[in-house]
Amino acid sequence: MKMLKPLRQSFTLIELLVVIAIIAILAAILFPVFAQAREKARQASCLSNIKQLTLGFMMYSQDYDETFPQWRWDQNYSTSWGDAGSPSPNNATTIWYYAIYPYVKNGQVYGCPSDPRRTRFRDNGWFTWGGAGPLGALRNLDNNILSYGSNEPLTYQFPGIAAMDRPANTFLVGDMMSALSSWDCYDSGWRNIPNYDALAANAPQRRFRIPRLAWARNDGLPNYYGNACSGSPADSGIFPGAWEAAPFTMHMNGSNVGFADGHAQFLQASRVTANLYGVR
Repeated sequence: MKMLKPLRQSFTLIELLVVIAIIAILAAILFPVFAQAREKARQASCLSNIKQLTLGFMMYSQDYDETFPQWRWDQNYSTSWGDAGSPSPNNATTIWYYAIYPYVKNGQVYGCPSDPRRTRFRDNGWFTWGGAGPLGALRNLDNNILSYGSNEPLTYQFPGIAAMDRPANTFLVGDMMSALSSWDCYDSGWRNIPNYDALAANAPQRRFRIPRLAWARNDGLPNYYGNACSGSPADSGIFPGAWEAAPFTMHMNGSNVGFADGHAQFLQASRVTANLYGVR
C-alpha cells in the first residue's frame, strides 16, 4: 500500500504577523546598538588622531627649547603675509597645524571621522590668512579636513613647558569648533580666582567651560555666545543634561583631548573646564 506524504502546513496570517513583529522589535533594539558601536569606533579613530597630533606637539617642543607653536592672532593680523614672510614672527607657518605637520606627516589625522562639518584648512577664515597656505608641502594640507583646535592661551603667551605646574591637566589639542580655543573664562574667570585649588569640587567657579572644546559641534547650542563666565549656561555649566549629547558634543557626550604630558583621553563636556588651560 502506497503511503501518502503528509501535507505541509503553511503559516497562518497571524503567525506571519507575529514573526514580522518580532523581527521589527529586534531591529528596533539592535539598530541603536549598532549605531553606538559605529560611533565608538569613530571615537577610537579620533582618539588615535589626537594622540598623533599630541605627539607632534611634543616632538616640536623638543626641537624648539621646550616651547609650543606660538601664534598671536592680534599681532599685525591685517598684514598681507604672502609666501615671502612678514616683519612679524607670527605668520601662517606658525599656526599649530602647519607648525607640527613636519612631525605628523599625515594630513588625514587632522580630520575627525565623527565631524559632520567637513571644514577644510583653507576655509578656516583668517587662521589661514585667506586660504593661502604656506610654501611647499604645507600647502597640500589646504584641502584636508580640520576638526581640531589648540589651547589658545598656551600658544599665545605661555608656550614653555617650564611654565606649567600640571602638564598632565593642560590640554594641547582636541575636538573643537575652531582652530583655536579662544580665551573664554580665562582672564575673567578661572585665572583670577584666589585660592582656586582650595575650592570645593562642586564650587560654581570650577564649572567654567571652554565652550569651543566642550561643545565641539555647537549646532544650535542655546546661549553659547553669552558673556564668558557671567553665568551663561554654556559657560558656567548650569545646563540641561541634553547639552552633553549630540548634536552639541562631537562624540555622544564629550570630546577627545590631548595633554601636555603626551597622553590623550576622552572627556565628558562637564569636565571640559577652564582649568584645562593649565597656566595662570
